[in-house]
Amino acid sequence: MQTHDVIQGTAAWHAQRATTYNASDAPAMLGCSPYETRTELIARLATGIVPEVDAATQARFDDGHRFEALARPLAEKIIGEDLYPISGSEDFGLDKPLGASLDGATITDEILWEHKSLNNELRAVLPESGVGDATVGAKLPKLYRVQMEQQLMVDSDATKVLFTASKWELRDDEWVCVEARH
Repeated sequence: MQTHDVIQGTAAWHAQRATTYNASDAPAMLGCSPYETRTELIARLATGIVPEVDAATQARFDDGHRFEALARPLAEKIIGEDLYPISGSEDFGLDKPLGASLDGATITDEILWEHKSLNNELRAVLPESGVGDATVGAKLPKLYRVQMEQQLMVDSDATKVLFTASKWELRDDEWVCVEARH
């Protein structure tokens, strides 16, 4: 994997993403994204025109990044190692490399971590406590599974991904985890 020294959400990150086919686009490419159709993805990639992000969507993105950072220590405790957010790409001989922005990877790149905000669809498949096994992972919604599959392709040293979904609330100026599932 070629790593890229960019911080998720910055202009440099967006510029780097424009040079790759990204793991977060894989669900749209396979027609299983609730956020973008395959036709919309193809048009965006062909024209380079990215739809404007409205305030509500930007707030959701900002919360996602915040909750990911807050949940990273929970995942580190499960894995028993520190996790580092990283962006990378791998050239498979396509017109552009495949890319991935990893929410976390161990220093040896053996274990990756993916975080999402908890919702009822994820509650239905993730265990209330402990860590689910591969059979639970196979029940995750397809849009998450294909994103993680591409992450594993880009970071070929990785052998598995820990998936975490969490919910956070602001209480007395402090973010508190009210629920986390793995």
